[in-house]
Amino acid sequence: MGGSGRMSRLVFVDFMSTHTEPESRYTAEDIQVLEGLEAIRKRPGMYVGGTGLSALHHLVYECVDNSIDETMAGFATQVLVRLGVDGSCTVIDDGRGMPVDPMKSENPKIDGRPAIEVILTELHAGGKFDNNAYKVSGGLHGVGVKCVNALSAWTEVEVHKDGSSWGISFERGVCVKRLHKITDSGVTGSGTRMTFLPDSEIFPDTQFRAEMLESRLRELAFLNPGVCIRFVDEHVGADGKPRDITFKDSDGIASYVKWLNEGKVVQSSCIGVRRTDAERGFECDIALQYTDATAENLLAFGNNIRNPDGGTHVQGFKVALTRVVNGYAKREGILKDLVPSGDDLREGLTAIISVKLPNPQFNNQTKEKLLNEEIESFVSASVNEELTAWMDKNPREAKLICQRAILAAEAREAARKARELIKRKGALGDSALPQKLSDCSSDDVESTEIFIVEGDSAGGSAKGGRDHVHQAILPLRGKLLNVEKCRLDKVLAFEEINTLIQALQCGIGPDLDPAKLRYGRVIIMTDADVDGSHIRTLLLTFLFRQMYELVRQGRIYIAQPPLYQVIRGKQSKYVLNDRQMNETLAELALKHAVLVVRSEKGVTIRTIDGDSLRKALRLLHRLDDLSSVVQRRGIPFQKLLEARNSDPSKSNRLPTHHVVWSGGDLLAWGEKEAHDAVAARDMVLDELAVNTTGANGAPTARGVIASLRQMHETSELERIFGQLLEFGIDIDDYGLIQEESVTGEKLPSKYGWLMTPEKGDPELVEACSVAAIMKTLHDCGRRGIEIKRFKGLGEMEPLQLWETTMDPARRVLLRVTLESAAEADKLFAILMGENVEQRRNYIEKHALEVKNLDV
Repeated sequence: MGGSGRMSRLVFVDFMSTHTEPESRYTAEDIQVLEGLEAIRKRPGMYVGGTGLSALHHLVYECVDNSIDETMAGFATQVLVRLGVDGSCTVIDDGRGMPVDPMKSENPKIDGRPAIEVILTELHAGGKFDNNAYKVSGGLHGVGVKCVNALSAWTEVEVHKDGSSWGISFERGVCVKRLHKITDSGVTGSGTRMTFLPDSEIFPDTQFRAEMLESRLRELAFLNPGVCIRFVDEHVGADGKPRDITFKDSDGIASYVKWLNEGKVVQSSCIGVRRTDAERGFECDIALQYTDATAENLLAFGNNIRNPDGGTHVQGFKVALTRVVNGYAKREGILKDLVPSGDDLREGLTAIISVKLPNPQFNNQTKEKLLNEEIESFVSASVNEELTAWMDKNPREAKLICQRAILAAEAREAARKARELIKRKGALGDSALPQKLSDCSSDDVESTEIFIVEGDSAGGSAKGGRDHVHQAILPLRGKLLNVEKCRLDKVLAFEEINTLIQALQCGIGPDLDPAKLRYGRVIIMTDADVDGSHIRTLLLTFLFRQMYELVRQGRIYIAQPPLYQVIRGKQSKYVLNDRQMNETLAELALKHAVLVVRSEKGVTIRTIDGDSLRKALRLLHRLDDLSSVVQRRGIPFQKLLEARNSDPSKSNRLPTHHVVWSGGDLLAWGEKEAHDAVAARDMVLDELAVNTTGANGAPTARGVIASLRQMHETSELERIFGQLLEFGIDIDDYGLIQEESVTGEKLPSKYGWLMTPEKGDPELVEACSVAAIMKTLHDCGRRGIEIKRFKGLGEMEPLQLWETTMDPARRVLLRVTLESAAEADKLFAILMGENVEQRRNYIEKHALEVKNLDV
């Protein structure tokens, strides 16, 4: 009940009366013991928080955190994170390198095994259980890097140590290539390189998001002043170049706060709080600054690990901030009748809280909340002393902070009265729900959803096509208020926002209670034009600022209407995107076409159709993907194919390693050969030093530095080559060009599509090469069809809208998540705030990334 407009039912069950005899007994045979890393693969949610994008990126964070632990211990200064075009991730540091000497233990399971193998395969094995190897670290349980190994299709680790290079390889956590020495000479310095490919059997989506990783690496650079973190994404960006960014800052989290506030108008200087307790090993580093924003942005870290749920360090900060500011206001006679609350004092505040301690306690393996009680008093005392001293030395700014808090308290009181008025109006009217809401009839909250649509016309189509039992429709008129620029009392005065709040009935801001949300999913459904995008952005801004917890819980979705309608005669099909469009064209063509393989004289030697043809097309499609991967590495695919003739073993193999330096590159057929080739050219093999600069900004003077990259995709390419040859498709014909005979006539193609339409004579559509087979198939699919591109929901009939965008069995929804909350906060401030110059600069910088432009 609770004003939701629905009746809840209480059901009492007689436990004894429902007891039945179990089907089987519970005996020792039912007990399983998972060996090695099986437990991680069986229950990934327990170790990395699930199998979604957050868990996928957690694998990278575990590797990076190990490298950062080396920097905190004083043994490393550089970290490289590289996303390979084959879907892999590589993390390299110049630390001490994982130990490779044999273990000495009374446990026969690990005695005599290389330490690196134990680190990567045995749960709760690591160097962070005491304070000998690491005084402060983010790793606690000896589990993190094991998760990476267990949840990856393959993992390869290379260690540089004591003038030698060592390598070890795993597949799904099982060691497939024992520790071996790669080379004894030519190795300078020390460090660890770990490369892994997430397992598609575990993760539905194995594609890393560069933006998420970039946000985390930037954080680490700010949290560890002086450490150089380089991020390379080999996928081609909007400007046609791979992403290559180096993060390095000497001012620490003070620079982080200033970076977060770039899109806002600052109202105070950046206040720093730094304190160290050498006896207990505690460090506290806090930076805070007030802006013109109406929301607070507080980020907390424990031993460099982001704690999204806060913890004791955050509690200590909040208590001290409230005590100090209100105490100053009372002493100076600024306070009148209304005393600002902690929320009022943090309005517009951007703050970073970073603590380091020897034995941190977190709530789980993903370390979302810090639990150490002793750190609360340490942080509170530090903030109390440092902030009090700052306010005494800066009375003008201190008074402005107090006055701002008083204004926030007055606005809060006005907002409270506005909310009460809204509640009274709702209670006194015919219904607590808005009139324009077309509600659903189901009482099961988790099975229901509300579609927020723009305008009455789209709302009418949605109402006509919806499922009345589970789907509610709320049309909004015009554009929503930009809440980024308004306090809560003004927000509540806007009619359309009131309508939305009444429909959801979970409250906003400090009154938000997610448990009262009337629908399991809140779906934003707007047109795919500029106005629709603007309305969607305004809605997301409101939800992010005033219903943050709904976004955090994954309750907010964005509908994905189709981009195309394919019409053939009286039949039609809806297509979501360009990739599906190519698949659709292929399906249409295959109804009337078979693949023909011919001899050099044009005689048909094989016809491929049915399941065999579909398998061949899957291989060709994957071949296209992998050829693009090689091209993005900077290697022409034809050059890679030709390199097989240079295989030292005369086995016609593809090269496995790519060595790149400022003056050129080369291909190699193994680790040792790659190292030898670098040594023969008197070069240094060190990826960390590539494109980095010294303290004065000049390039590092270390001679010619080369970067070694393993081409993991070549093994899959060789498998595809063999399978295609079984169909008569020879990879040597990949870039074949139709030649002319001595008489000047064009010679027939070796491949083609035999089209047999329902009416008319058969026709052979020639494909001049293996690379052209898929393109000509799509051309065949376009024959006799009409392709309509949709622009907005208003062009769709109710049935069309249901079939394409609202039917749970066929639709596609995008869930709005908070993987990079700090980045999102800054982006909302830039795009929706008052700083016009900052917004213009952002648009100019990202103009080339626009995918859909409506002009």
